[in-house]
Amino acid sequence: MHCGVVPPEANLSLNARNLALAHDSGYTNVVCTCPTSYANLKECINELNDEKTRAAINDVLKAVKHEYKGGVTVYHAAEVLYAMRKILAERAKLSLSGLKIATHHGCHYNKIFYDEVVGGLWEYPTLLDNICSSFSGTLVDYSERSLCCGMGFSHFVSSSDYTESIGLLKLESIFAEEPDVIVTMCGACQTVLDYLQKRFEKNLERVAPVLNISQLVAILLGANITKDACIQFAAIDVLPVLKKTEVI
Repeated sequence: MHCGVVPPEANLSLNARNLALAHDSGYTNVVCTCPTSYANLKECINELNDEKTRAAINDVLKAVKHEYKGGVTVYHAAEVLYAMRKILAERAKLSLSGLKIATHHGCHYNKIFYDEVVGGLWEYPTLLDNICSSFSGTLVDYSERSLCCGMGFSHFVSSSDYTESIGLLKLESIFAEEPDVIVTMCGACQTVLDYLQKRFEKNLERVAPVLNISQLVAILLGANITKDACIQFAAIDVLPVLKKTEVI
């Protein structure tokens, strides 16, 4: 498994159990907001397609009275929003007109199952760009578009200096294009890019709020910005951007 932390047998057993629960409850589609969960589940499904592996894992699942039979497809939430972008744009109460947007696609979405990327290519994904443009947003390009946010799981804990150096390089490239907002599809990426700005705010010439694509679409559809979108937990104030969309 790509995470390299949890033993493969434990990872497979846990996710086989969860997928079996979804299937037995009548759900054949699983939607993740986390690119890492998305990639991990898809890897598990591929591994479980092997008859010997599936039999061994199902032997483990007997203890909890479950059996993995397959039949479940995994999607990232951004893929769902992408598929529904035209319908959602028609129902939107707000637009992104007048806003410059920089997008950051999570590495575990486009760099693991690279041949299944929706919107653009894995080297240059446009999934988030296409969603934002449907709401009349103006997308900006930047030189370090494909660079990781710096999170890297163990790096974040054991090599915080590395995370900071990569994240700040990413932000420097983004800010060169003067966006109003940064849009991500990953909670970890969002946290790193958001809180790094707050930590080094005195050293930065500018800052920009960071929103998850699910948050952003919810706001555009009229969701409560605190109760539903929870913008109060952002490190960089989101309100200036929302004022431009006339949400407040």
